[in-house]
Amino acid sequence: MTPERVAKLVAWWARSYTQGLPTPIAERRISEIDADLHDHIAHARAHGTSDRRIALAILWRMVRGLTADAPWRRRVRPVEGSPMKPFLAVFTIAIGLAAIVLGGIDDAPGGQVLGLLLIIGVGSAWLFRWRAARKRPPADESPRDQQ
Repeated sequence: MTPERVAKLVAWWARSYTQGLPTPIAERRISEIDADLHDHIAHARAHGTSDRRIALAILWRMVRGLTADAPWRRRVRPVEGSPMKPFLAVFTIAIGLAAIVLGGIDDAPGGQVLGLLLIIGVGSAWLFRWRAARKRPPADESPRDQQ
């Protein structure tokens, strides 16, 4: 696990939770995070920190930051409908990432497997929901109008 790989994971997460926001807002948030990660990696390497420790520190920052990402997005663009579904998804991903990171501390792979399954499950549900929403006709257009 390298810091650059974990930084790519964080960048993917930032692109995911800023998706659908106005482009300048999303780009500014992603740029802030990218710059912060670059500085974090450079500073840690300058102080002789191993790549593994840097990667774990970045991953742990991401897990801790997940709880701030949902409120930030709501401030930028309020959620329509129940805010509980996005919260549960973010919470489940956070638990999954924590299980992956902390599950590697002992020799039993159970925690890491559980974390991976949680993340895959939430990601799959999100992907299926996103694809279904893209195929759905707009509210003012009935399915008969498409024929």
